[in-house]
Amino acid sequence: MMRTLVITLAGLLLLYLTPGGLCQGCAAPRTHLQPHIGVTYTVVDGVNQSFNDSICVIVPRDSFFFNVMDVAQKRYPTRFSFTYTLSVWGAYITSVRGLEADNNQHTYWQLLSNGIPLKLGAGCYAVSHGERLEVRFSTY
Repeated sequence: MMRTLVITLAGLLLLYLTPGGLCQGCAAPRTHLQPHIGVTYTVVDGVNQSFNDSICVIVPRDSFFFNVMDVAQKRYPTRFSFTYTLSVWGAYITSVRGLEADNNQHTYWQLLSNGIPLKLGAGCYAVSHGERLEVRFSTY
């Protein structure tokens, strides 16, 4: 039992450390332009309307949505805290600011870029300079 857990955790760590972050095969092409980019990141409770916070974040050029979330959380742990689980599809955001997604309540954390819902997960979506990223607590 313990060996299986250790092997599973080691595999998840390798997945996290590979190019592309938390998603295999999603690595953005390397460029020699700006080494860092700026994006705006917002967390919104679209169900209860209890919070709506934004932050400007500077990240390395080849960063993913997940990296932006991580930088924001490190700067302001209370306002931008989040949890996630890893699956074969990558990282799935399970809570933001302690507000958990709940299948029984039909709620989830939706990822958006410039107001448009994303088709990729937080570990796969490569961000661009000037982008407005958002995680919105939503219902389905």
